[in-house]
Amino acid sequence: MLEVSGDKGFLLSEKVLDYMYFNKYPTSPPDITPSQYWLWWSESPIRKFLNGKKYVPSVSADITELVVENPKDYSFYERAFVSGEQNCILEENLDNSATLFSNDIPAGPNTDDRIFLLSVAELQDKRYGFNSGENDDPTRDAQQTAYCDKNGTLNGYWWTRSIANDLSQYEVVNVYPEGLLAGNPIYNWILGIRPAFYLNMKNVIFTSPANGGKAGGVTSVLLKQNYTSDDKGRYEQKLTIAANKYKLESAALTTGAVAPGTDIKLSIEYAGASTGPEYHLAAVVTEGDRAVYYGKIKSLASAADRDGSASFTIPEFREGDSLHVLVEGRNNNHNYMTDFASMPKLLAGTGTGRPQAALSEDVVEEPAPKTTAIEVNPSALTTVKGYATQLSVIFVPEGASEKIIWSSDKPDIAAVDSSTGVVKALGAGTAVITASTPGGKTSSCAVTVTEKTQAEGIVLTPASMTMHKGTKEKITVSFNGIAEQPLVWSSSDEKIAKVDGQGNVTTLSEGKCMIKASTADGAASAECAVKVTPDSGGGSGGGSGGCNAGLGLGALALLALLPCAVRKNKGGK
Repeated sequence: MLEVSGDKGFLLSEKVLDYMYFNKYPTSPPDITPSQYWLWWSESPIRKFLNGKKYVPSVSADITELVVENPKDYSFYERAFVSGEQNCILEENLDNSATLFSNDIPAGPNTDDRIFLLSVAELQDKRYGFNSGENDDPTRDAQQTAYCDKNGTLNGYWWTRSIANDLSQYEVVNVYPEGLLAGNPIYNWILGIRPAFYLNMKNVIFTSPANGGKAGGVTSVLLKQNYTSDDKGRYEQKLTIAANKYKLESAALTTGAVAPGTDIKLSIEYAGASTGPEYHLAAVVTEGDRAVYYGKIKSLASAADRDGSASFTIPEFREGDSLHVLVEGRNNNHNYMTDFASMPKLLAGTGTGRPQAALSEDVVEEPAPKTTAIEVNPSALTTVKGYATQLSVIFVPEGASEKIIWSSDKPDIAAVDSSTGVVKALGAGTAVITASTPGGKTSSCAVTVTEKTQAEGIVLTPASMTMHKGTKEKITVSFNGIAEQPLVWSSSDEKIAKVDGQGNVTTLSEGKCMIKASTADGAASAECAVKVTPDSGGGSGGGSGGCNAGLGLGALALLALLPCAVRKNKGGK
């Protein structure tokens, strides 16, 4: 964090994150005059790479006649930030007039960018923690990521967006190891990229330690937030961003009072909280915009938790601190990842002293909940040799999803496609078909295969099945020795299970019934015995098993890329 000014935070990546030429053309410069166009930030491919879908073409494109293209098959803006993070990044009108030395090279036009490189003026500005002048400056020194190492980038060299003083060499300023500012030709140097951007601080609720902060499950005592600094005195922090995806209508103290002191026991009542798997109510004590104590004080996994109460203890509260409560969902992404939460309710203190605003609900994507269990549907079936049956999986809780791997303990009797869950009956006997997730969750289906030969008529697959209440399964039909024709479907007890005109069975209550398919003239018919067991507690099913895991892992955080903040650790907390 280079600076916080009003509602804007100015951020620079701690490390060199990517690499590219500043501009590229054949070994001898092309016949375009004046040639300073190639040196302008407005015409650099780096600018298009960094901004992606938010790239704004140069206002001078009709003058320069240069076609700006991103040489990579991805953009930094889309790859580094999820949609919620993208909506916190401000578009800034950049002054690109700075050069390293006084010279007669015309500077390029201003540009409107979200992600950009620093100028030489910014890299010599003491407000941002840099020293003036172009000589070695350790505050400008930066190491590169393993990704850049692997691809052969010169370690410690990174581009600025400013022109150098030697037009004959087509030079743009870059930072050398140890922080020296100097020029290098744009056409034969592939150097590092340290992205910078302006953050809308209105969206920031608070910061917390990038590693180890906000840890643990539900607790009755708030946890101290311990910050670590690097050799330059900068602290690694991550952001918690306000988003309207999460709601908390009200919260108020019912027992206890917040005042400077230790071991402060409090009780609160709250209303209108968002609920769901892995949701929780959190309390945080902040100093300015930084968390000093934090804890998840109540699980909000059940819809019944929308309104309620919670009790917790603050180990220490100091003069100038503030106390907030808020709702966090599955976007509580742990180390080095941006978190998203409801707008906080202030219970004590003055807060950050700046206005706060939540991102709109539709710009924040939430990872799928963690899978706690799976159930194979149906859980048992009887089929005839030579026929195939599709199995499906129900994920618990609803909305969870993982890749499913299928296996059979007796593939000579019943073989299963490992990715689709289609079971083929190959020989008489019994077999167990098992569904497994990478996370170690398993469930199985007991399959009985008969050698029964079928006279002319209809064959239903499966011939019998066991299903959970509230689930669906399709019965498939084969015509043996008779013409394919429309069928009439019926259930012997529609209070237990009903069936539609395509053989889709929906279970309604526990019990047993028969699902029957008949030809219109009644000359041929067949039945499937259905047993309905209690609700599994899961969702509506996850398909055959080729299931995507949704977002799952979460996305890169604003401060996972930019973890070191210049802001000092006030008060020694």
